[in-house]
Amino acid sequence: MKTYYSRKYFTVPFALFILLIVILIGQAAGAETKSGDQRFIDHGNHTITDTKTGLMWMKEDSYNITGHWINWKEAFQFVEALNEEGFGDQIDWRLPTLEELKTLYDKDKINSQQVGHEMVIHIDPIFGREGGGAQWSSVGNGTFNAFGIVFNTGNRFSAPKTSRSRKTVRAVRK
Repeated sequence: MKTYYSRKYFTVPFALFILLIVILIGQAAGAETKSGDQRFIDHGNHTITDTKTGLMWMKEDSYNITGHWINWKEAFQFVEALNEEGFGDQIDWRLPTLEELKTLYDKDKINSQQVGHEMVIHIDPIFGREGGGAQWSSVGNGTFNAFGIVFNTGNRFSAPKTSRSRKTVRAVRK
């Protein structure tokens, strides 16, 4: 009875072939891909670079990762935890400014709909799907409120810092 592990079948060329397949699979898993318009680069490690602004974003937002909506204070805690774990091999993640968030909005693109809601999310489909349609920024609005962007319209919102109502965060870094 012949086995496939015998010297007769497991030759050096066969071993090199298997090694090549393993390498190619590994490269494909971490391979970079670009958005349809070539603006965004998905690095294969849950980070995306915007070639227009030079910003690096999380591919998924906090809702995609945790399955929970978060308030403004929790958004800062979420980003702090990303830095502690070295998410994407980086430790300088932060909440985006309003201007930075606005650069993601594109009325001509549809990513998906906000989970559990009819709100259409107008960001590039290279980002994680079915996340939050309203994302917190780093900008406070007085003592009790903070600003963010609604990706259905591209408009800013002001909401109580304690509100979790369908709000999420997508960390950014330069």
